[in-house]
Amino acid sequence: MAGTRQRAVIGYESAAILWGYPRLGAWPREVHLVSAPGSGAHSRAAVREHRVQLPAEDVTRVDGLRVTTPLRTLVDVARSCSTLAAVVMIDHALNRDVCAPELQADLPELEHLARERVRGRGQAKVRLAIGAARVGATSPGESWSRLLMSDFGMPKPALQTRHANPRGGFYYTDFEWPELKIIGEFDGRGKYLKPEYLGSMSPGEAVVAEKIREDHLRAEGNNVARWMFDDLRTPTRLRSLLTTAGVPVIRK
Repeated sequence: MAGTRQRAVIGYESAAILWGYPRLGAWPREVHLVSAPGSGAHSRAAVREHRVQLPAEDVTRVDGLRVTTPLRTLVDVARSCSTLAAVVMIDHALNRDVCAPELQADLPELEHLARERVRGRGQAKVRLAIGAARVGATSPGESWSRLLMSDFGMPKPALQTRHANPRGGFYYTDFEWPELKIIGEFDGRGKYLKPEYLGSMSPGEAVVAEKIREDHLRAEGNNVARWMFDDLRTPTRLRSLLTTAGVPVIRK
């Protein structure tokens, strides 16, 4: 980063790192820079140059570094990375509960920026990612789960459906097919280990609380399917878990 030319702008996945957007897996080691066409800039070891004319409104500063804005970063990631990588970030930006205000986005403004900035083959790729993103995902694992469900041809689930807790308050489910009385829950390790999820509970208390929560949901007549990252890495396992729970395949 220290050797970045004055007029170059940090963009794409490198900008996403600086903004703090989530990603599944390791970040790339190369630095992505955006330079004006005709600048003579070219990719070299550990640096990838993108020759794109950036409007002034698409550039800001982070700790003194010229960086693409959050919205522009999301659009550029959507056209250059996998749909999964893009949806994980866009889902995060749509979630007002977990995303910092300056990083938030909504689908209409992303769609508008994509129409204004993206030309050629990249348009379809960006539209696919934006169209697959939804409000309600609270973790990359949930985003990945939802994309796999779509790949399986399963009906679109409701996200964050509210259920009354008999002890007071409410539960919110990751995925739900209310008409089928089926609930799907992604269990990331963070739910039982990270302080932001645990609150004042110990990991053991969190496990007990989750068991009580599931008992209450089952008492309503729901079937509950649970899975972890290993099941996402082997999609046939997730598909089997969901079909065994009763989720139908409606499209092949």
